[in-house]
Formats: sequence, C-alpha cells, structure tokens
Amino acid sequence: MKKVLLTTTALAMTAGVASAEITFSGVGEAGFYRTGKTGAVAAAPGKQHTYAISSTKLTKTTVTTAATTTTIAAKLVILNAEKGDLAAAERALAETTDGSVTNMEDLVTAVATAEKDLAIAQAVYDAHLGTAAAAAVKAGDMQAYSGYDFNVAASAAADNGMTFAFGFDMGAGHIADQDDDRAMDAQAGTIAADEVTIGYNGYTIKIGDDLIDDLYDDVHNGDVSLAGSFGDLTFNVVTDLDKDVAANAGTFTAASGTTPATWTAASAAEWNPTSYAVGYSMGDMSFAMSGTDHDQFGNAAAKYELTYKVLPALSATLSSDNLGTYKDVGKLSATYTLSDAMSITASVKDDKDHALNTNTGGKQSQDMSIAYSAGALSATVASDESSNWWVNAKYDLGGGATAFTTFDHTEFLVAGVNFAF
Repeated sequence: MKKVLLTTTALAMTAGVASAEITFSGVGEAGFYRTGKTGAVAAAPGKQHTYAISSTKLTKTTVTTAATTTTIAAKLVILNAEKGDLAAAERALAETTDGSVTNMEDLVTAVATAEKDLAIAQAVYDAHLGTAAAAAVKAGDMQAYSGYDFNVAASAAADNGMTFAFGFDMGAGHIADQDDDRAMDAQAGTIAADEVTIGYNGYTIKIGDDLIDDLYDDVHNGDVSLAGSFGDLTFNVVTDLDKDVAANAGTFTAASGTTPATWTAASAAEWNPTSYAVGYSMGDMSFAMSGTDHDQFGNAAAKYELTYKVLPALSATLSSDNLGTYKDVGKLSATYTLSDAMSITASVKDDKDHALNTNTGGKQSQDMSIAYSAGALSATVASDESSNWWVNAKYDLGGGATAFTTFDHTEFLVAGVNFAF
C-alpha cells in the first residue's frame, strides 16, 4: 500500500486582479493517558420554597427553612399527581368526540392549566430536593489515544492592497491540552466554520456568526470585529449583531373568548454584547484595557493591566477587574529571569472570600510557575490557586515532532508524541 505523508503545502495562483494562496497544515498526536481523581461533594439540603402564578409570572417565595425527607417525599407525591393530571387532560383533548367551540376551549384550557400546575410542582420539588451528594472518584486506568487536527487556510490579495482570508479545520480523536487545563480535548469530526478576515491599510475586519472571541471573557462570541492601530496605540472592537433577549420567568395566559389558554416556560436571559480592547506601549511600560457592555451576568464590566520592566531581568504587572457589579479584584504578578534557561513567575490576587472565588475555603489566589529550557528539553512546574499543581515537560525530537508528558495533583497523566505537518 502506498503511503503519502502530508506536509505543509501552499498553492499560489494569479488571476488578473488577485493572487490566492491555500495552505494545508495540522498536527497529529498519540500516547497514553488516565483521567484524574475527584473529591467527594457533600449534599446541599434544599429549602421549603413555594411557587405561585402572580401577575401572570411564576414567582418564588424565599424561605430559609430547610427541607426534610418528609417534605421532599410529600412534594414528589404532588409532582407525580400533577403529571397524571396533565396526561389525563391531554388524553381527554385527544379523544373527545365533541368538537364544539365551548368544549374544545374547555379542554385546551384544562391542558394549559395542568401544564402550569405541573411547572409549579416541578419547581417546588426541585427547590426541596437541593443538590445530591457526589462520591469521590479514583483516577482512571491508563488508556491509549490518538488524534489529529487538520487545518486549511486560504488567502487572497486584490490589486488595491486589500487582503482576504478564511479557513476551516477538521479532526478526530483526542489531543492533550498540556497547559493549566490538563484535559483531553476531543477533536471535531466535521468541518468547522471560520470567520472571513479582511485587511486593508493597517485595519482588519472579521465577519462570522458567533465565531469571533469576546475580548473581555470566554463566555460570549461576536459576529463582527474591527482592529487597527494609531502609532503605539492598538484597538479592537467585537460586536454581536443579535439583540439581547430578556429573561422570562414563565407566563400563564387564561383563555379569553375563542383564544385558548397558554403556558410559556421560563427561560434565561441571552446577552449579545459588544466588547473592546485597547493597548498602548511606551518604552518599558505597557497598558492594556478590555471591557464589555454585558458580562456573563448581564452587567457592564472592564479590566485594566499595567506592565513595567523594572530591571532587565524583572518585570511586574498590576491589573484590576471590576467584575461588573461585584467587588473589584486586583492582581499583582512578577516574572524574574534567573538565566537564559530559567524564569520564575508569581502572582497574588486580593480575592479572599470574594463572591466569585472558587478556591477551597475561599482562599486568596496565589500562583507560581518555574519554567526551564535547555537545548531540546523544556519544562514547567506550576501551582494554581494555592492548592493545585502540575508539571509539563517536553523534548524536541526534531522534524516537527515533540515527546511530552503532563501530570498534576489529581493524578491526571498523559504522555505521548505530537508532530506537526
């Protein structure tokens, strides 16, 4: 069988007003890995909340009384009864032989009322139930894996200097995420869409439905972006053309005349923000700012970053994130280069007991990493949020191939070979 090894390839064409180039590239990987362990999670008891239809909206009465085994069981009985009532109402509507307007209206109203009552019963039961406990999970057994990510990039240049570019990628299997995520990333088997990039006179426009990364956080994506610079000042704006959708708490509309009753289920708000980023550099100092009119909680938010090169071997960065309506979080980080082979980076945040702090016990985040590189060998040892640690080591085999291993405090482990083509 003849085997063909794909290498990075470019096809160039000239056709009157434009020249085009198509580039093929990708990465393949194979190795062995095991999943990390997880700790046990205690059950969170529910509360004896009640729900009702008020002003056509589903509203909750907030209470602090903890639910008990007895109250949970009682609410489950009610929930099952409401499911039965809805099934009976739907069956009566489907099997009726009386097609009069009055009878059909009564039957449709009965179904809508049963749906409303079931929604209330479900909400009450869920509130009483709380969150179930989760048992600890041991680290998994070693298993083999392989995967690839294949990319195609196409670009063209018009005679007036305007450039166009787009691309797509496909893949299969898994590729190890070797940074602080430490996970096995599944590669999409289908061809993924990509934005079109247009460049002209130092400015760049990108167009793609929900394909452009939000500049403030990783929660949202935009449709159109514009980036450029004025001297040492850079800017970028990303916007989503869709309109925001307000949250719906659930509504019930009673029957009126020949209009049947209706029940609309609750839905969360959908934000389609505009985000921005600006940067400025001057000698040993640089400044960056990014923000959005809607973060993941629907609030305007912004973060700032100032970096200064204190010494040839030492740089420090001071940043602050106002997190919308939450308390600001400041961060100080510094990087010190000991030699050509080793550097140390450390940071600290003032996020102790912050509302969005996910650290164990609400502890202040204190991170540190040591990077080492000599010849074909490079390695990073790091700690994250004061309690997590991981090690990532790589050895350059030449010709685009790299042997690597990554392991961490959860006993996650992956070792394999990655090669670019």
